[in-house]
Formats: sequence, structure tokens, C-alpha cells
Amino acid sequence: MSKMQHSSYDESGGSRLGEWLRSWTLDFHNRTVLFRIGNWIFTTYAFLAGTAFAAGFSIGLWHASMAGLDVAQIAKVYLFIVVPAILVGLRSFSIMLEWRELFRRPLATLIKPGYMLHGGIAGAVIAFIAVSSMYDLPMLKLFDGAALAQPLGEAIARLGCYVYGCCWGRPTTSRFGVRYTSKDSKVVRCAPHLHGVKIHPAQLYALVAYAILFAVMVALLPVVPFDGALAGAYCIAHSLIRFSLEFFRQDDRGKLWGKLTHTNLYSTLMVLGGGAMLIYGSQYGDPNPLDVSHRFTSVIGNGSIMGWIAAYGLIFGAAYGVHYKKVGSWIQNPSGGMKPNVDELSMGAVARMEGTCCDHDHGDHRNH
Repeated sequence: MSKMQHSSYDESGGSRLGEWLRSWTLDFHNRTVLFRIGNWIFTTYAFLAGTAFAAGFSIGLWHASMAGLDVAQIAKVYLFIVVPAILVGLRSFSIMLEWRELFRRPLATLIKPGYMLHGGIAGAVIAFIAVSSMYDLPMLKLFDGAALAQPLGEAIARLGCYVYGCCWGRPTTSRFGVRYTSKDSKVVRCAPHLHGVKIHPAQLYALVAYAILFAVMVALLPVVPFDGALAGAYCIAHSLIRFSLEFFRQDDRGKLWGKLTHTNLYSTLMVLGGGAMLIYGSQYGDPNPLDVSHRFTSVIGNGSIMGWIAAYGLIFGAAYGVHYKKVGSWIQNPSGGMKPNVDELSMGAVARMEGTCCDHDHGDHRNH
């Protein structure tokens, strides 16, 4: 084959590969299902949620090392106390938002999937208070470690929301709008009128915002003035981001009064809590600076620690992204025949009005 033929072949192959990568990337939001094994469905969100929690907890362990805590002890505490508390909080808040269905069909409501981010935060707060008391660990340092970890985890998880099709945005004519066409995506299953409609990629807006917040917090580590400062700053910044995103999102997040949503309420409480944390930390927090000479690579490069980090990822990856027979289901018929109720004060009220597809879907995929 001549040199010219080789060149033509290479250019053609490279062009096809480039076009495939471009197409795959631009249509990434429709890659809801990663693969299937028999009746089990593994969504792309399973991988991304596992990655998000593994990355977040590893950042928390890095902070523990900078704060002079026993990293191995903290790793165990995370797995056996904090992780279960987060899962219980995630699930409990979702159930509480569907209280009418809980009274009407308790078993069906309890066994269908559903998670809510602010419930996980509440569960973690309770767990850290308990851990601080049981093991005589500095509570504010534990909160700061979680606060540093949270923005990175949220940024990665939002990419999972993007490909799962939850937390979707309002219709738009913007060049940045995306169209969901996959029958497995949350937005198509629960808001079929948005099939092929260009909408705001609100999840990506959140990803960028939380990634920037994480970068800023890391940059400020050498000058953190006292324990509790990171936690207080995170609570306020997170809430401001959530309030801002409300202008772009259209998925149902549960209404309280008028346009006030449950997300607005929890964000307001977090702002108040963040302010209280800053005041308390400035008075009673340890003013000694973090030892930033401890590198993140030294944590993830530790073989004994990596096992714990992998466990965090596997647990949350399975919880968020493994489904049975169809996307959004833990068992074959979890809804128990629930009917739409337009008066229901619940996270899924509007979704159920759209169609029964959402009776058994992930509440946290709406509000992660």
C-alpha cells in the first residue's frame, strides 16, 4: 500500500473515530443504561454515583490526615456508622415527602426506591455528632472534612443525574439546551411531553458550580482560620447554589406554599446552620492551621485505605444505579397500583400526574 493510501486510510479511520466520540459525547445524556445482566439493569448512574461517594469519602479522609486524626479509624467510622446513617437519611426524607401515600399504601411506599440529598446531609450530621461523642473525636473537624468532600461528590453525582435524566431543566431555546430521547431516561418516562424538547442541562450547571466551590475550598485550606469554618461556608454556599438552580429546574421537588419547595426550606435551614457553625467555630474551634503538607495522593495511595474507599463506592453505586427488570424499580411491581393524587403534598405528586412511570422511581434522582 502506498504512503498516500496509508495516509488516506489513517485520516478516514481517525475521522470516523472522532465523529463517533463527538456523537457519543453530545448524546451522553441519553446513555441511561450502562449494561444489563439478565433481569438486572446497571445504569450509568451506578458507576457515577459510586465514583462520587468514593471520591467524596476519600477527600474526607484526606482532610482527616491534615487535621491530625487517625485516618484508619475515620475510614472505619465512615463505613460502619456514617454510611448507614446517610442511607437512612436519604431514604427517610424521601418517604416523609410522600406521607399521604405512606398512610394509604405503607408497604408499597416503603419498598419503592427514593432518595433525597438533604436527608443524607441530615443523616451525616447526626452520625458525626454520635461519633464525636462515642470516640471523643473533634466534632467540628469531622464536619469540616465532610464539607470539603461534599462539593466534589455533588459535582460528580450531578453528571450522573445528567445521564439518568433526573433533576431536569426547563425548556429553552439556548444553544446549550439538550434533548432527551432515551425511553429509559427519567425525564422521558415521567414527563413524556418533554421527549425531544430542548431543555436546560441544569445538572451540568450544578456540576460546574460545585466543581468551582470545591476548587475554592481546596485553595483556601492553608488559610482556614478555625475548625467549623469550612462547614459553615459550605452550608451557605451550597444553599445559594441550590436557590440559583431553582430558576432552571422544572422537575418536581415538592411544593410547600406557593412557589416555595422543600428544597428551598432545607436550603434556608442550611444557611442558618452555616451561620451558627461559623459563630460557634470562631468562639470554640481549634485555630491551629491544617497541615497541608499531607498530600491527597498519600491517602489514595495507601493500600489499606483504598479498600475502604472502594467499599463506599460499591455500596452507593448499588443503591443508586442497580435496578430490576426496568429502570426505576427495585422489584417487579413496587408501586402496588398507586393512583395519581393531585392534592398530595409529596415529592412525586406532579410526576404521578404525568404518568404512572414515576410511581417507583428514585426520588433522589430528582433531588440529589
